[in-house]
Amino acid sequence: MKKNNWKSLLPHLIAVIIFAVVAIIYCKPALEGKVLQQDDTTQWKAMAQSSFKFKEQHGHFPLWTNSMFSGMPTYQIAMDGGNTTWDFLSIEPITKLLSLGLPKPASFFFLACICFYFLALILRCNPYVAIGTAISYAYCTYNPVIIAAGHETKMWAISYLPALIGSIILLFNKKYILGTAFTALFTSLLIGANHLQITYYALIIIVFLAVSFIIYSIRNKEIKHLLVAGSLALIAGLIGVGVNAVTLKTTSEYGKLSIRGGSILADSTSKGNATKTGLNKDYAFSYSLYKTEPLAMMIPRIYGGSSGLEVKEENSKAIEKLKELPQQLSQELQNNLGAYWGGIGGTSGPPYIGAIICFLALIGFVIVDDKYKWWILSACVLAIVLSWGKYFDGFNTWILNNLPGYNKFRAPSMILVIPTFLCCMMAALSLQKIISTENKEALFQQYKKGLYIVAGMLLLAVLVYFNSDFLSESDNALLKQVSSIPDAQQKATITESVKSFLNALKADRKSLFMDDLLRTIGFMAVAGVLIWLFIKNKISQLVTVIAISFFAFVDVINIDLNYFNADKFEDAADYTAANFQKTKVDEILLQDTTKFRVFNLLEGVQGAFNHNAKSAYYFNSIGGYHAAKLSIYQDLVENQLYNFPNCMPVINMLNTKYFIQRDPQNGQPTYSTNPNALGNCWFVKAVEFKKGPKAVMNALTNLNTKDSAVVDFNEKELVKYDNIFDSTGTISLIKNENDFIQYKSNSNTAKFAVFSEVYYDAGWKAYIDGKESPIIKTNYVLRGLSIPAGKHDITFEFKPNSYFSSLKISHASLALTWILLFGAGFLTYKNRKQ
Repeated sequence: MKKNNWKSLLPHLIAVIIFAVVAIIYCKPALEGKVLQQDDTTQWKAMAQSSFKFKEQHGHFPLWTNSMFSGMPTYQIAMDGGNTTWDFLSIEPITKLLSLGLPKPASFFFLACICFYFLALILRCNPYVAIGTAISYAYCTYNPVIIAAGHETKMWAISYLPALIGSIILLFNKKYILGTAFTALFTSLLIGANHLQITYYALIIIVFLAVSFIIYSIRNKEIKHLLVAGSLALIAGLIGVGVNAVTLKTTSEYGKLSIRGGSILADSTSKGNATKTGLNKDYAFSYSLYKTEPLAMMIPRIYGGSSGLEVKEENSKAIEKLKELPQQLSQELQNNLGAYWGGIGGTSGPPYIGAIICFLALIGFVIVDDKYKWWILSACVLAIVLSWGKYFDGFNTWILNNLPGYNKFRAPSMILVIPTFLCCMMAALSLQKIISTENKEALFQQYKKGLYIVAGMLLLAVLVYFNSDFLSESDNALLKQVSSIPDAQQKATITESVKSFLNALKADRKSLFMDDLLRTIGFMAVAGVLIWLFIKNKISQLVTVIAISFFAFVDVINIDLNYFNADKFEDAADYTAANFQKTKVDEILLQDTTKFRVFNLLEGVQGAFNHNAKSAYYFNSIGGYHAAKLSIYQDLVENQLYNFPNCMPVINMLNTKYFIQRDPQNGQPTYSTNPNALGNCWFVKAVEFKKGPKAVMNALTNLNTKDSAVVDFNEKELVKYDNIFDSTGTISLIKNENDFIQYKSNSNTAKFAVFSEVYYDAGWKAYIDGKESPIIKTNYVLRGLSIPAGKHDITFEFKPNSYFSSLKISHASLALTWILLFGAGFLTYKNRKQ
């Protein structure tokens, strides 16, 4: 008995060893102390630095950060979630176990392998089929690409996705106890990864799976099983949601007040990224794919691969042509040198699944049982159509307006995560069906039908090759720009040069397309021949699986190495020095011990608010980097701050004391001081009232923010101050500890005070001498208070109910998760023993 148990465990031990070895070899520099050059992670470290410093001093993260956008909640930056508050209930040990305690990024790949292996075993795949397809899923090119970019939460979520689907299938397979326990666990882990867009896509997959299961159960008259499995899935899902109650509730609350929840200024003439209720169509559909671009899942560089050169310099016809052109024109054309010519404008790499995986998946849509193939096919088709975004406007606009929650996300191209996962799942089912079918003659007939589908997809790719112009939108924009040159002779000369360059660039792109098409055909042919040999009893089952798995991995890893390799790593000391080492400007400004904000203009005005959080590492900034800024602050950015320097009243009220910019003489960072920064708080002489938020915003343009404030007419009753201004009155900041701010005021008359703190009514409370006082939304984004005459202690406290009320839910759900896991483990052990 013991020997049999050890023998049955051997494949799983082999799987763990293979997954670990491959991850360690691929990420070897990480084990040598090197770190990845991840831009998004660098930005996150900058925006989170002040929160980590706060935690060092106080033992916990703050719920509010002062470092970016003049202040915002830390819910999506760095926060103590409810799932880690009680250490003895934390599920973090499970995360470490599932990733084998490996350092990042090796842990990502290992975790993705383990979770897909878990799914494949639940699908009753041979362990060696499970190993091969798990590796293929983990190393799909999209995964190394996003890891290199620093999209770590996305990768965590993608890794947990197969395990969640597998857990739900356990329930459908009548494994009620294990299914419930694992569904609760992996729901909590997937949501806890904190990438809600991938979680949303997981829900889409689950809906298709559930509909298929409902139909299947009704046809087989298994209504009781349907009700039991459905109820347990719902209960387990709710427990997983409950574990993340703190994150979900605070995010939901914050999301409604962020750009993802819309803008109160939005109307048909608005130029911003939001509507009244969510992201507008143009912003939501940014990063849409051309209709034939999803073929990149099968042919990696069908649309160029990435925005890099992709072709070796010595073989590039575009580089050769640039060398022939005048130097100035050659330099100007460098921006158009990228290989990518698809719909999203620019990318770091293709969403390549692998030629062999696609081959197996396409065959699977013929040979795999109806129980799986139709819902998988339907989900894949919908996801591909949604990935087209603006290039399939009518349908996708309808979805944007009608599918709940869909308008909270952008980048339709990301939804290819769904067919990537499902094609790997179908490949596992397909390969298992092939090696387990006893009637090989019948299998061969089905196999031939599958080959027709494969041939059809390859024919489609050939048609794309012969019917494409291989020009990107930026290339066409360049041609349009050249055509507008007024001088006819100059226009003719430059047009000829530009066209010759673009023709050379098109030749490079064509070569990439054709090379990869032939490459895909080659790998598919290898898989096809191996399967044919197996069907004809020329090779064994094990040899077939190992050979196909080996070539599938070789296929995808050779593409991965173009986008994720040892060159992406650097010494930790060099990384810190390059990104966070203090500059001379930093050292000078850090000598100022007062509370102030900076405006970092090193990347221009728009860059300051969209992709530059580095100032937040040392200073409080009016700019930063975040995909879901507060809506009112984004309104201020779009309507006022983008007009810099013609927005000084707003700059002053945000207490912007220093501008960091480039010295025009040498391009090095320098700074200048704003003597008119208004400080942390001040009394105004008068308050203006305007009807509606748009009128308030417009009033800021010429408002003397030192002496006057503007408030919406609806708040007029809350504004109380004496008309006689007491010039001797004072108000000053005593303490600012993120979630707790203290001021003192002294005045002979009642006054209206403006505080240079962002208004956020979902948690901030104000108290004057311990008595709560209403916070008045002032100057569109700031806080105001009516202060009575005399001496007063004024405090602001950030205690969002969404955070504190959800802690108990989180703790209870964690306890239930552990009870389910221990219970499932005990009963499984007991049943096996019996």
